[in-house]
This record gives sequence, structure tokens and C-alpha cells, in this order.
Amino acid sequence: MINSINLRNFKAFKEITVPLSHLTLLSGLNGSGKSTLLQALGLIRQSWDAGFLLQNDLLLNGDLVELGTGADVLHHDFEEPLLGIGISIETNLGGGNLVWRSPIELSSDVLKCDASPARGDSPNESGGMQIFNLLDFGFQFLRADRITPSVSYPKSHHAVRHGKFLGPRGDYTAHFLLEFGADKISNPKLIHPAEPDAPSLLAQVNAWLQEFSPGVRVDAHPVAMTDFVRLEYSYRGQGASYGAPLRPTNVGFGLTHSLPVIAACLGAEPRSLIVIENPEAQLHPQGQVAIGRLLALTAAGGVQVVVESHSDHILNGIRLAVKEGALAPEHAQFLFFHREPGKQSEFVSPKITKEGRLTRWPSGFFDQWEKSLDALLD
Repeated sequence: MINSINLRNFKAFKEITVPLSHLTLLSGLNGSGKSTLLQALGLIRQSWDAGFLLQNDLLLNGDLVELGTGADVLHHDFEEPLLGIGISIETNLGGGNLVWRSPIELSSDVLKCDASPARGDSPNESGGMQIFNLLDFGFQFLRADRITPSVSYPKSHHAVRHGKFLGPRGDYTAHFLLEFGADKISNPKLIHPAEPDAPSLLAQVNAWLQEFSPGVRVDAHPVAMTDFVRLEYSYRGQGASYGAPLRPTNVGFGLTHSLPVIAACLGAEPRSLIVIENPEAQLHPQGQVAIGRLLALTAAGGVQVVVESHSDHILNGIRLAVKEGALAPEHAQFLFFHREPGKQSEFVSPKITKEGRLTRWPSGFFDQWEKSLDALLD
């Protein structure tokens, strides 16, 4: 598990150390720096996947993040004399922190590190093996711009069959369901009460989809003689259209958009890491609360979850899971990022009690409903 991330001269931060827990919820105003933390993880992962990391290089533009050039990632008030960035990840894997430090080449999109935990051609060296263990075991990184309804979705035999990776936009979710839909999920905490006797991945995906649209079912089918998969929705108990297959383009947008989030959680193995941007997008408040609970139960099953959200319903779904005893309060971390004009981003960390209550409510931390209500009653 990642215990903390230290960033130096990187985007929104001159220097900051951010603690992580089993479930970490990042919140804050737009441009406050919370995405920077996710981008640092994405930068390390895509540099590893592309073979750059073991050559001591950081690849700024790839499938997970597109950061531009060195000039774009350097903090505006960088600390002299080091014209460069630093990323340090503290883990519980042993062997110390994983540290990358790179001088900045302002016009380059590949940065050469002068400090790196891996200096070799294989992951068998101590630093390389630590990176391999940290990033290559069930890692999921779901961007905010995830898949939308379409008539078909691509296959990726390498990403799905070998890495069980859904793709940064959930592009391979349909293929993932096709390959592993009949497999039993590993986390019994995620068994939905509506389907207690059906522990397969696809059955539980459909059970959780009921939280968003009662009666809905999804299935994945190969498109013959192609490297594509189609999704098919249907509804049970809906009058004359009972069971009639429906294209994703003819059902609610939020069902397909949220499908990668549900599949990532239900398909996760213990010790893996899931990073998700805005899991609440396109969902009704009831569905957002359900996603919050799903994230909490996933973390309770031994998966580390780092999520960025603007939804108080996601927060409340997590709080309810803590109150019900499904997630230990010390395993939930809430980080609220804020930035004063002309200064670097900072964060505060409200704590949660076993009753699901928060020890403090910083101004701007999921309090807009109360502010609007006060204005309406004034």
C-alpha cells in the first residue's frame, strides 16, 4: 500500500507530503491541486508501462496523463537551485521510499532522472522489483473522460487478459466483462443483497446497476470476426418491452459511464490499487451514494482506493459505510485541497468517527448545500 506521496516543484505544489489510506477521498475547488496527486501516480505508471522508467526516464504524455512538456509540470514558484521536479512514494513494501528526481528540460516531454529507485534493465533489482510490485498488480486508473454509450467497444488481449486492465477511459470494460464475467469476485463484502447467491462478476455488476436503474441488466457479446465487443442492456418486468435487448445508445448515459467504476471495484484483487476521477459523473444522487458505499466496501476488502470527487453524496455513501461498520474509520482519509491567490495549494484532513461524523467541516468542504439553503432562507 502507498502510505504517502511527496511532491516537489511539481505542478500545483512547491513541496507537499500527502498521506494516503485504504480509501482516500480528494476534494476541493477546481484548480486546487487534487488532480496533481493523481497525475503523479499516472506519470509513474505510464512511464513504467512504456519501458521508460527502468531507463530512468519519465514520460510526460501517454495513455494515463497528458502533461505537456517540462515547462508545464514545473511549479511556477520553483525552488532554486534545483530547477527540477521530485516525486517520492512511501510504501509498506519495505526497502525505503521510491524516489524520482529529474532536472527540467523545459521543451522536452521525456525527463531524464538523476535520482531513481531503479537503475537497470530488469525488475529483478531491488528498486525495480518494488516498482513492479507497486504498479503492476491489478492497477486501475480511470480518467474522468470515460467511455460513453456506443454500438461497440474495442478488445485488448494484452491489457485485459494479461493485466486485467480496463483502460484509462474504461475502453476495455466490455472485453473485461466478456472474459471474466463468469469468475467469482474475490471480495465477499461486495456481494449485493439483491444477489446473495450469485457471486460472479457479471451477476454482481448487474446487482449494483439496480442502484442506478431498477430492472436493468447488461451483458457483453463478441462481434464476430472483429476485435470488438458490444454491450447489450435489457430491463426485467417492464411491460411489453420485457427483456428486449437495447443498445447502450438507447439507455441512460450514466449506466455506461459508470460501468468501468463498478467493474474496477468488483474485479479488484486484494493489494491492488484503484485510482478514479469523478466516479459520480452522470449519476442520480441515489446512485452516487451507492458508488460511495461501493468504494468503501472495495477498500474494506484490502484494495487501496484513491478517488477524486466533487460529490457530497459520494462522501455520505462512505460515511454511511463507516457508520454501518463496513469500513474502519481509521481506513478512510478525507483530504480537502484549497489555494489562496498567489500561494501553493494546501490541504486539510477532517477525521471521521465510527458513527460516520466528521470532526470538522472546513469552509468549502461539501458545504454548498448549507450555504445555498441559508441564502434561500435569508
